[in-house]
Amino acid sequence: MTISEEENRLQLCSMSLGYTAYHVWALQARRERRYNIARIFEASSCVKRVRAERSFHALGEVGSTGENVSRALDGLEPLAVATGPVTGTSPLSRDLLSRASRALAESRDLNAEEIGDLHVCSNCGELIEGTVPDVCTICGTVREGFLPFRAAEAMGNLGPYSIVKKIEQTPATLRAIIEGLSNEQLTHRVNGHSLKELIGHLTDMDVVFRERAWLILETDSPRLPSAHPPTLALASGYNSQKIADIVDAFQASRQQSLSLLRGLTPAAWHRTGYHVIYGTIPLTHQGNWVVDHERGHLIQMAQIRHDLLQQHDSLGQLKLPTNLVPEILDGE
Repeated sequence: MTISEEENRLQLCSMSLGYTAYHVWALQARRERRYNIARIFEASSCVKRVRAERSFHALGEVGSTGENVSRALDGLEPLAVATGPVTGTSPLSRDLLSRASRALAESRDLNAEEIGDLHVCSNCGELIEGTVPDVCTICGTVREGFLPFRAAEAMGNLGPYSIVKKIEQTPATLRAIIEGLSNEQLTHRVNGHSLKELIGHLTDMDVVFRERAWLILETDSPRLPSAHPPTLALASGYNSQKIADIVDAFQASRQQSLSLLRGLTPAAWHRTGYHVIYGTIPLTHQGNWVVDHERGHLIQMAQIRHDLLQQHDSLGQLKLPTNLVPEILDGE
């Protein structure tokens, strides 16, 4: 084995481990609604992935698709190597993580003044905060070759049509989730929250979304309310209400939101407001926010329905899979 091969295998192992670590940590940060800290992890994961790919190519492990399929069937068996540290290995990475640590010590996400947009060179993995240079200072790749991790896109990249279509579907999905369930099942708490409470919580959040959307559409560059949206802890009162009333309330709120959004021009969707966590954001950001938030809870509720129906006669203790742990709703 040449020195070059040994160095590339070491790099491949180190970067692959770093990629996995940062990726999983980003998922957890999103689950806890720490979206700016998630961006740090996501950008750092991308750095590791790009550099692992370069080493993988350099080792001659990539051929035609037919060759790659044969290689996969044979079983890729990399050599185990001691890598040393695989995260926090650059000055900027350590600086970003230190800022995240200070914010978390105060039980919050980073705010807009504490972190800029992040970009990763798709060729060499160089990480940049703030303005992207005309060319990468390490490998010369043009600015168009950088991968963005911007605050304005932290919630997702769905366009107006997709946002509207997805939030249109939620009422029907909720009705399907509760169909055939008894009041006892609908009020049964799993990980601290019942289906009634979760649906009520979605109504509370839809009201917040609609108020923010109205501000963005009707005023110039408004400062969006800094108060946290309603948390799940505030939804306990829904357990004593009738499920039909809860679902009807969500339906009515959602229709108001859709009436506000339908027919908007692309320019209207790109009107902006200022959010203390994300800085200046377009309406599409908040649309992606409500879609992302609902998607997590709909998956959670579908799992609860499945588990409740599996119990048949008794309502014992239920435990959701770890990837469906309810959110920690702060700093949105």
